[in-house]
Amino acid sequence: MNALVQVPANGHEFRQSTDAAGFCRDIVQQTAKPIQGRRFVSCEGWQAIAIAHGCAAGARDVERVEGGVRAIGEVRRMSDGQVIATAEGFVGEDEAVWFGGKMRKWKWGQRRGEKVWYDEDMPKRPDYAIRAMAQTRAISRACRSAFAHVVVMIDAGLSTTPAEEVPDGGFVDAQYDEVRDDTRRDAGNGTERPQQSRRRADPDEGMPAAAWAELVQLIEAVNADTGKMLKHFGVADLKQLSSDQHREAVAKLKDELAAMAKAETNRNADIGEDSIPY
Repeated sequence: MNALVQVPANGHEFRQSTDAAGFCRDIVQQTAKPIQGRRFVSCEGWQAIAIAHGCAAGARDVERVEGGVRAIGEVRRMSDGQVIATAEGFVGEDEAVWFGGKMRKWKWGQRRGEKVWYDEDMPKRPDYAIRAMAQTRAISRACRSAFAHVVVMIDAGLSTTPAEEVPDGGFVDAQYDEVRDDTRRDAGNGTERPQQSRRRADPDEGMPAAAWAELVQLIEAVNADTGKMLKHFGVADLKQLSSDQHREAVAKLKDELAAMAKAETNRNADIGEDSIPY
């Protein structure tokens, strides 16, 4: 695994994050938002992670810009006020749920597995609500840029995409089972009856979003060298990994994450009281 991963030299921050993950695990998991079978960290969860690191997150400079409303989020250390991360939050005019308009939705049809799509007219939200959402997204995004690795330590099944950025229906999976309604003639009585057939997506369409999110989280957590990973698996894009290759990569990255945590714990245990300068 050492051929795939570059281990950070400074372990103090990693130990701090390990401790923080334990402090805020419950609130992060309890406030995570489930969407289409996946769980996304909410703003409350991101703020809890920031507080556990001795930081505070906030938003500033909310303004109307071309295409929507923008805000700037930032994370500051409470000890000295130093800004350690900034990010932009944006609510676009193309988001019907906020600015109004037709929104594409689906509901279950009469047949098993059938999705029926329809357009729903959405009203425009009040301006204060739009501005508030821009700030919320900015705060979550700033926290994510600083503390995404902590989410993986808490639960590798959590997505580091801020919950407020995810549509209610979730993101479209690139790899899927396509349901087709085929009309078949019953050989017994000659009547026609609908049947469903499934087509497995072509591998070139990419790995499922949940699998990709898990891989990205682990890569970020251990600061993996993606160039070496591409060479090791013989692919041009990590999204082209087969299911077996994905399992191998995830297993090795998790092993490396555990090894990093163990090494840091042992290093701190070896420090004697006489070595502590206070």
